[in-house]
Order: sequence, then structure tokens, then C-alpha cells
Amino acid sequence: MHKSSYLKMQYFKETYLNPDDELKILDIGSFDKDGNYNYGLILNEKKWTYHGLDLREGNNIDIVVKSPYNWKEIEDGSYDLVITGQAFEHIEYFWLTLEEVKRVLKPGGLFFIIVPSTGPVHKNPYDCYRFNDTAMKAMAKYINFQVIEFGTNFDKISDPWYDSFLVAKKPLNTTTDELNNRMDLMEHKVDLILKKLQK
Repeated sequence: MHKSSYLKMQYFKETYLNPDDELKILDIGSFDKDGNYNYGLILNEKKWTYHGLDLREGNNIDIVVKSPYNWKEIEDGSYDLVITGQAFEHIEYFWLTLEEVKRVLKPGGLFFIIVPSTGPVHKNPYDCYRFNDTAMKAMAKYINFQVIEFGTNFDKISDPWYDSFLVAKKPLNTTTDELNNRMDLMEHKVDLILKKLQK
């Protein structure tokens, strides 16, 4: 994990979380080689329960899953907060992982993701993507989450990764929001068809 990502997680904690609330937190891709530089060290309040998730056993890992796309080990609606940093660029089909994020979050729960927008290739075992700020909004839209904050950091401390980030919220009424989103997509398709017919 690089310093700018660590600082962004501190910012998220200070801005959006209350130490007096009871929170159950899931960290996707939490492996820490040395065990002394991870998000669990930041999210260590007395009333919070932090679980690190990864594909293998190791430092800062509480839950080992067999697949990044199917977390059979975790029940639906188990967590108040799902976080991840420097993991989604390594996931070949990250949109399938987003579906799992949606499944394990409680209604009204928060999702916070940090990913690089640039930077050198660093396979683990894959390095598939870089994400800009628009991609952050697209992720939230895909799983019908409300966008709270998103952006890309271009300060000197973020060089060379210039991380993009997203804070999003799972709606309390998922069914209604999904129907509205599907209606928006249908209207968009109808508009495209009408424009083609007018030509």
C-alpha cells in the first residue's frame, strides 16, 4: 500500500465514520506482507469489528475466499461498511466483485474504494485496469448505489498512482432504485432508437 492510499483511508474515517457507532467492516484484498501497514490499523475503534478478506491466508486476513466473484463464506447483508484499496485493478472481472459488495452490505451501508488511475504495471498475479473519476461513478451506477463523493487525487504525494476514489451508499430500498435505474436505461435505449429512425 502506498502512502497516499493510507492517507485517503484516514480522510474517509474522519469524514464519514463515527467512533461511537457500532460498525462491522469488511476490507477486500487486505493482505499485508509485513503486517504493519494496512487499513485495519486505521479502522481500530473499540466499537468497530474489522475483517480482512483475501484469496490466501496471511497477515491482516480473517476471511479466505476461494473466488473473488463468489463469497460463499459471507452471508447477505452482513456488513455496515465495505472498503478496498489497490485491489480492483488486479481483479479480472471486477464488476462481478461489485455484485458481491452489494450483496454483503446492509441496506444503507457504505462502500469506499481506492484504485490507481495511472502508475506502473504491478501484477498480483494480474494488473488489468486503471480507473478515472468517471469510472468511479459508473461502478456505483452498475450496482445502483448512491454516489456520495468521488474524484481523482492529483497532488504530489499521489505520484505516480494518482488514485481515484468513491464513497457510495447502498439504498435502503434496493428494489425501487433498481427499477428506476432499469427505466432510465430503457428510456436511453428508446432515445437512441428514435434518433436512428430520424436519420
